[in-house]
Amino acid sequence: MKGHNPEDTIHFIRETVKNLTQDPHEIYYVLKKSEVIESKDETIDGYETATTEGIAIRILRDGRMGFGYSTRLDTEGIEKTVQQTIDSLKVSEKDPAHGLLDAAVPYPALELTDPALASLTADQKKEMVITIEHTARAFDPRVKQVRNAQLSLHEARVWLINSFGLERTYSATGVSASIMLTAEEGDSSEYGWESVSGHFLKDIIPEAIGEKAAEKAVTRLGGKPVRSGEYPALFDREVVAEIIGLLAPSFTGENLYKGKSALKGKEGTEAFSPHLTLHDGLLYTEGMAAAPFDGEGEPARKTVLIDQGIVAGFLYDHYYAKKMGALSTANAVRGGISAPPSCGTTNLYLAPGETLFSNILRDISEGFYVQELMGLHTANPITGEFSLGASGQWIENGELTHPVRGVAVSGNLFDLLKHVEVVGNDLKWFGTIGTPSLLVGSLTVAGTENS
Repeated sequence: MKGHNPEDTIHFIRETVKNLTQDPHEIYYVLKKSEVIESKDETIDGYETATTEGIAIRILRDGRMGFGYSTRLDTEGIEKTVQQTIDSLKVSEKDPAHGLLDAAVPYPALELTDPALASLTADQKKEMVITIEHTARAFDPRVKQVRNAQLSLHEARVWLINSFGLERTYSATGVSASIMLTAEEGDSSEYGWESVSGHFLKDIIPEAIGEKAAEKAVTRLGGKPVRSGEYPALFDREVVAEIIGLLAPSFTGENLYKGKSALKGKEGTEAFSPHLTLHDGLLYTEGMAAAPFDGEGEPARKTVLIDQGIVAGFLYDHYYAKKMGALSTANAVRGGISAPPSCGTTNLYLAPGETLFSNILRDISEGFYVQELMGLHTANPITGEFSLGASGQWIENGELTHPVRGVAVSGNLFDLLKHVEVVGNDLKWFGTIGTPSLLVGSLTVAGTENS
């Protein structure tokens, strides 16, 4: 299909499917343009651009779902992909939960594109990434090495069409900036990092990114253990995002159905702190998963997972909704074209409180400001049990007094979230998860016997 455009490609796929089978079908088409600029030693060290496109096809026959995908969009490539999709029906398991969505429900219009990104010149992009690095180096002479600073931009358009009359499309832009660096003082060396992402150029402030990464590294220099004990713990919002991300699969219909969720059977019970309210939804445009519809075409919405500590709901795509006797919550997600949609989280939003971070800190006579949990991914997401290395700052009389390193913390993540006493008002989005700081009443810290 020389000189093809997406509409022509989709039309050709539909005609090819109709020529080979009368079975219901679905076409998922993605066109993406991306650009990555890197700097090192305050000069441009790398520059890459790419345009990718591809299709995924599903065909439904007698309770079986066939699937195929391809990035080859010429006539031969499309015909081969359609035939492979049909052939895959032979090995697909028959399951009455398989299905395709009809077009009965309209979907919302979301503004996810920023014209300002397209108008950025090459020099402006280079200036942004170099500014990140320059600001970090200028923050403190102890910042000795910058691994790299990076600016990434992308624009994507998605089409989803099926034989039941569903025809949906949307566009989204994205921009992210990051830096990784090292600070040194004597024999002490610490790394610092910062990453910010959003759909709009206004979300990126280069100077703030460089300064934050440098601050993280410098304030950790000279870290030392503290005496073992039980202490109040103030969790940095980035750590909170990692915790929420680890436990999020407990809310999916797939894990409920497979018995892999500790929350199964707990709907309506107070399993978390009454200070916590957690939502999931494509409608949170601050999150990078924002979209007007999910991977099956279900219109975007918000779902309450925790309502003031009470387990209020779970997340479903159409397949697991049918399995569990529920309704879809628009949580069919696609990681790309190489796999069919699956049940998962979209944008997770932990509602902020009203307390300033400084006020939370002020009221702690002695405690641990946890800025990093090492190896959090090794914690058991089903039971919630964890024992991890940690670092951060020690709190005395409402002030950060010295960096902490060489300690371990242990407990249960579900219990941790059940004993949250204060929720900060400092919400920040980390990709697809938005979280504030949290104060937990007690955390087991293993350090030294002496202070």
